[in-house]
Amino acid sequence: MRKFLLILSCLPVCSFAQGFKFSKIQTGPYFGLQQGKHVVIEIGAERRLKEVKLRSPNSHALNLGLNYDYTNRILGADLGYWFRPNRIGFTFGGIIATRSNFYRYSLGFSPSIGYKIWIVHAQAGYYFYPKSAFTGGTNNLFLSLRVVLTQHTHWKRK
Repeated sequence: MRKFLLILSCLPVCSFAQGFKFSKIQTGPYFGLQQGKHVVIEIGAERRLKEVKLRSPNSHALNLGLNYDYTNRILGADLGYWFRPNRIGFTFGGIIATRSNFYRYSLGFSPSIGYKIWIVHAQAGYYFYPKSAFTGGTNNLFLSLRVVLTQHTHWKRK
């Protein structure tokens, strides 16, 4: 009976807290590996905005990073965005990428789908390059595993 009364006393507090809208902004570096036709090392930074609420909190993230394919000596830069529509769902996003072997460059994009749990984010996608500039090639179909470390957290009330 005490547990029931405790739950009933918490209901007004929960409904009152649901009226406030908070967001949590997290920023930090990420380190990762991308596996496709070639192994690529990734390093960059990510800024994530998470809604703090009981039902269906959304998450948005913007990341910017560098990657290096050491077997083909191809340097790249990625600008990415992903969105998670609920707390335990897949992430959907896209990446604008540029690759260079220091003589030629190529610009492309990639839709991606992934799953993020705690600090680990796994993504899969396919890079579309309008014009292939490299004879050795670069990853088109890829699987990326990143570790995102949060260094700064900022709370924002809407």
